[in-house]
Amino acid sequence: MGNTYNIYKIRPNKYDELIEKVEKVDLIEQKTIISGNYEMTFYFSEKLKGNEIWWWTTYREFFNKDVKAPSNHFFYGLLICRNTDDNKEIYAVSLGKSHFYLSKFIEFDFGISLAVRMADENTILLKKSRYFTGTKRQDISSYASFVKDSYESGESVEHIKLKATDKEIWGEKNIIFADSIQMDINKRPEELVEIFNSISDTVKRNPIINLPKLEAVTDEVLVEELDNELLTSLLDHNFAVGIEEIRAFGINICFSYSEYSYEIVYRKKKGKTFRRKLGNSLDILEIAKFVEDEKVVNLDNLKIQFKREDSGVYTSPIKEVVDYYKELEGYCYFLKNGEWFCFNSTFMEYLKRSLDNIETILKEDLIETEYLKWRAEKAENLDQEVVTDNKILYREYYFNQKLSQEEGYVLLDRQLKEIRAIETGKRKHKIEVADLYKDKEIISVKIASKPESLIYNIEQSKTSIELIMQKEVNIEYTINSAALWFVFDKNIQKITDISSIQFLLAIDSWKKRIEFFGLKPKIYISKHNKVQ
Repeated sequence: MGNTYNIYKIRPNKYDELIEKVEKVDLIEQKTIISGNYEMTFYFSEKLKGNEIWWWTTYREFFNKDVKAPSNHFFYGLLICRNTDDNKEIYAVSLGKSHFYLSKFIEFDFGISLAVRMADENTILLKKSRYFTGTKRQDISSYASFVKDSYESGESVEHIKLKATDKEIWGEKNIIFADSIQMDINKRPEELVEIFNSISDTVKRNPIINLPKLEAVTDEVLVEELDNELLTSLLDHNFAVGIEEIRAFGINICFSYSEYSYEIVYRKKKGKTFRRKLGNSLDILEIAKFVEDEKVVNLDNLKIQFKREDSGVYTSPIKEVVDYYKELEGYCYFLKNGEWFCFNSTFMEYLKRSLDNIETILKEDLIETEYLKWRAEKAENLDQEVVTDNKILYREYYFNQKLSQEEGYVLLDRQLKEIRAIETGKRKHKIEVADLYKDKEIISVKIASKPESLIYNIEQSKTSIELIMQKEVNIEYTINSAALWFVFDKNIQKITDISSIQFLLAIDSWKKRIEFFGLKPKIYISKHNKVQ
């Protein structure tokens, strides 16, 4: 007869904390059994008080008088197994609700990391994934027959159900892999030593499944190294460090940091606090200067204060404010809500493959000297009240107008379209759907020195296409293709030359949405030539 086991791997440096937690949640130590090279200690909710039954009072009149107030007893247990030859090998088998108490002490992604080394990919029956591009955020899929390597760009697999390749070791039944492994196998608890030793041997092997997944960085040494890399990048004024453009503070969503005034705060070990007002803009160079002036050594003590009259004061650690991407030893690390994450190489391969499939065309440069000459002449005409088409002087309009005049693009820049209000009777909103149109293609143009500042433009293009295709906005042109036209101040040959992971994820999300509507996505790249 088979037994079901839910097995977790415990982080060695968290073992003592786990034992403290076990005692706090009324798990009482029972017997310890030595089996092979493992010491197995069982913990049980021996003195469980039980939970009150909510409907007892409501229906009390229907019970016989001698019936005492009942309570539900849901017992739970935990088997902690330590390798006597290697104190780093610690496993926990949860019973009942005890798994709720393990999350702070386990090796995240333990099950998935094991699966990619010993499972048969062709037997996947169920897969739960988180998505970082497209309209899906999470998805659970079941399969009658899984096609090997059929993962999507932007997909991170978190949970799979499938069979092992070696049935003699792992059994013939399906195994569920996530942060733990759940298996039904013909072994008694003391015989799990064979499974533990097989796990130890298996995790040393190379993966046999290329599974895209997002991994939290739990190695404290690596976290410290990444923090130091971020600190060095700030001091070196490295443009790989940017500012998150869209963030939420409580119930407030801030799309533009100009809505706030800022103060940077650093607390040193001895309790002394250093502050500097930053005005109404977050400039990474100003932050870097403060870091240098105050000799900041610990980023965890560096914070940004956000102030706005109508919503008070908010404080965020600097690691929650900056957008930073770093590649180390072939792995891509980035900050998300102040925590370090890593996309494994397979995730990046699927993302790169998707982005490389977007038709990309290199176009003519934007010449700064020509723009400055145009602006000066137009400004002079405006001063002298010479009749002109408009009073617009910014670069993007000049660039778009030049393309319109010289290459036959229809100029849509500043042409606003109305969309209906959400609430009946309210005024309609006006939006700019695109910048250019030509040959059944609608184009959004953006000039920027930092990739992170382009994300809003990408989202704006995606929204515009949705409104057009859903007939919320009426335009007089036929559309077969949608394009993004970027003007960079660096030599960029293809979109994957950009090192901002958030930018690349935004592009892939845009691509999927464009293809969803049956349109062809396309990218144009120009260089902003600033040589005077």
